[in-house]
Amino acid sequence: MAENAKEYEKKEMSMAQRQIYILSLLSENPKGYTVEEIRARLNDWNVTVSTRTIKRDMEELSTDYAICEDERNGKSYFYSDKYTLKNIDLTMQDLVALAFAKNVLGEYDHLLMGKNAIEFIDKVVHESVALNQYQFKDLCQQIQLPATKGGNDDIVSQEIERTIQTAIDNKNKIEIEYYSYSSDETTKRVIHPYRLILLDSYLNVEAYCELRKEIRRFRLSRIESADVLDEHFEEIKQTQGDTFMSLSGTVVEDLELIFTGDSIRYVKEYEKTRARLLSNTEEGLYFYRRTAITADVISWVRGFGAEVKVKKPVWLAEQLKNEAKQILEKY
Repeated sequence: MAENAKEYEKKEMSMAQRQIYILSLLSENPKGYTVEEIRARLNDWNVTVSTRTIKRDMEELSTDYAICEDERNGKSYFYSDKYTLKNIDLTMQDLVALAFAKNVLGEYDHLLMGKNAIEFIDKVVHESVALNQYQFKDLCQQIQLPATKGGNDDIVSQEIERTIQTAIDNKNKIEIEYYSYSSDETTKRVIHPYRLILLDSYLNVEAYCELRKEIRRFRLSRIESADVLDEHFEEIKQTQGDTFMSLSGTVVEDLELIFTGDSIRYVKEYEKTRARLLSNTEEGLYFYRRTAITADVISWVRGFGAEVKVKKPVWLAEQLKNEAKQILEKY
């Protein structure tokens, strides 16, 4: 009894994911499944649970979904005909929204979650009437979105992405081998994965790093391997603002910048949420934020070229000045 309770407690963190999978099974086969067959299918999905747990899931699901039970040859078969997409009535407004969403998601089709999202939209439209399908195809061609900078050329392993998603859902620690761009080294570390974050279209996992003893972001394309551990974790609650300037790095410093030229309008339009203080001065647009000066932050500042002046930290101003001198020496 205690052993079964312990097993259920271990799997309870992925209950929602497991129950969605059970609903999908019940709706895909009109003949239904026995509890043992559901257990076997879950086992194929690398989810090991007892028949008692599955029966408990079925009881909970039956309160919100129409799950039917048939007795055949002395066995109970369960099925559901309410968890399917059939003959969906889509308005023109619905189709425009779906076409827009699909085009936006095109920037993320290199990611597993992006690919799945696009396939889901296509699935929804496919289950609607033929006229809706023709309209949707035309709308996708009519809605044009500007090209954006980002990580759509970033190579992300779908296996690693799936592993991290599973670890997040189950609150499992994972051991990763991570290549650091700033140090040009690959290190092995154990992390507590909290959530996936898109940063300029680059997929990152926000996690507590046991090696650095702090919350950091790890770009998935730089994770060379990821292994789920049996150990679980509790999330360290930490209030954060813009993830671009807050999570990685060991030292938090004052970042003071002066923007000039066309960069003033650009920062006011697109980057103002990254500042704690933004004000017009005689020198130009004053930008202030207290943050960890990470490689991403330095790259962001460097991208404004001659239209940004670093006032603090001094070491960053000197670094960019030396970089400029080295560039001049090459010409």
